[in-house]
Order: sequence, then structure tokens, then C-alpha cells
Amino acid sequence: MTYASIESSTAEGRPYFLYQFVEGDQVWRFTSRATAWTSAGSGGETIIWEPAAVAHGDVVQTSEIERGRLELTWPLSHPFARRFLGPLGNTPVTLTIFRGHEQVPGETVAHWKGRVMGAEVEGQRIILQAESIFSTLRRAGVRAKYQRLCRHAHYGRGCTLDIALHWRAGTVTAVAGVLVTISEAAEYPDGWFRAGVLRFGPELGFITGHAGAVVMLSRPIPELAVALAAPEIDPETGDPLPVLANIAPGCDLRASTCVNKFGNLPNFGGFPEIPGRNPLGGGSIV
Repeated sequence: MTYASIESSTAEGRPYFLYQFVEGDQVWRFTSRATAWTSAGSGGETIIWEPAAVAHGDVVQTSEIERGRLELTWPLSHPFARRFLGPLGNTPVTLTIFRGHEQVPGETVAHWKGRVMGAEVEGQRIILQAESIFSTLRRAGVRAKYQRLCRHAHYGRGCTLDIALHWRAGTVTAVAGVLVTISEAAEYPDGWFRAGVLRFGPELGFITGHAGAVVMLSRPIPELAVALAAPEIDPETGDPLPVLANIAPGCDLRASTCVNKFGNLPNFGGFPEIPGRNPLGGGSIV
């Protein structure tokens, strides 16, 4: 008996689903079955799928991007689903759904693949929204825009600035959620690091605000708070070692900032002299 034969039968199918989430090096595996499920990995190792009260909607094959999305329903108390109620990290979370039948436990097929886009609470449930991997292929690509502000991503390919030349080392003295206190940040004018980047080890955080020694991130970096609460100890002196992080200044994408702050005007990607009124018809352009 094979998966194909059961799948084509009229009444013998007893399907179950396996849900695999991957974020960088982290992998979470769940099953819709009532008990844990084991399978063999590519290297012969045993893979355990944790039982969870998870279900998904119908898989729709369509050329419309919005209709190609999939919703997964979780209990409100499930810790894995709750992590998506906050801001998503920099690394995308991919989802692969495998489908199998109870009669052939060693055989499954990839039923759906995509990535998690967000989550919302609906009563006593958490609804996880996922987008099909094929939606990315159908979506229109990014086009250059005729605009006053620079169209290039800061430190990106069009900008050409090397972020390695702009890192500033600093000592972290306090962490309160998205607020991080770095002594050296006070040496620069307020807003200097806004729209910049904070780096702590492999973790990166987007800086949304800067005042004095405090920078505000778009999302917390838990590893930074843990390192400050339990710092490493100097083996020679027995004193705690300082917690160090790097910060790079941001850009508001204006021509004046590009020339005065970074001296990078030749690579400025905006058109600051766009007129506000159409010289032919008189209508507003921007």
C-alpha cells in the first residue's frame, strides 16, 4: 500500500499533517495528530514532531496573490504561535506542510510551502497568516522611483557606503525593552543614529530613535538584555567585562544629509529639484 493508492481511493484515506517552521538555524516541528510523531531524517536520524491543536484552511491554486494565502489556527495559549504577535525578526520564517496517511507512516508529500507574514488574535485563537512561496515570484519587482528623497537603501548597493567603515563601538549600560543605553552615543547629536543599525554579535537591530545615550530599536534584542544581566567575568581580575555593541549612523535620505553627513552626493539616488506644480497643466506633481 502506497500514499498514491490511498490518496486516489474514495474512503480509505486517513490523512494527517506535519508542520515545519524554519527561522535561520532554528527548526520547529508540529503535527496535527493527537500524539507525537516520529520520522527519519535524511541522515537516518529520528525527527520528533510535537502534537499541537493546529489546523489550516484550504489550499487554493490561483493566479491572484491575495487568494493564495493560507491561515493556520492555533490555541491562544500556544507559546510558539504567541511569538508571532510581536514584531517579526529580520530572518523570514518559512513553513512547509507535509501530508501523509496513517496507513503509510513512512511516506509523506510536501503539501504547501511558504513563509509566515504575521498573526492576529481572534477570540480564543491565534490566526497565523502565511504567504505561498509562489506569490513572491508573481509579485511585481521593485522599480526605481522618480522622487525627491534618495531611492537607495542606506549602505545598500546603490548607496555604495560600506557599513564596516561606519561602525562605532560602544558600551551598553542599560536595556529596557527596545531602549538601549550606550554611553558613546551621547557623543553625537540627537538623531545621528536614527534609521541606523545596532549590532550585537550576530544580531542586528534597526534604530528608530536616538536621544543622548539612548537609542530605540524597532524590536527588542533579548540576547543583549541577557548579556547585560549576566556579563562575562574577567578571569584575571574577577570583574565583569563590559557589554559591547556596534552602532552605525542612519540617513533620512535627503540630499543635504548625504553630502554633509556622509560626503556621498555622487551616489545620491533622489531628485530634490522636482517642481511641486506641473509647469504645463498646473496640477500638483507630489
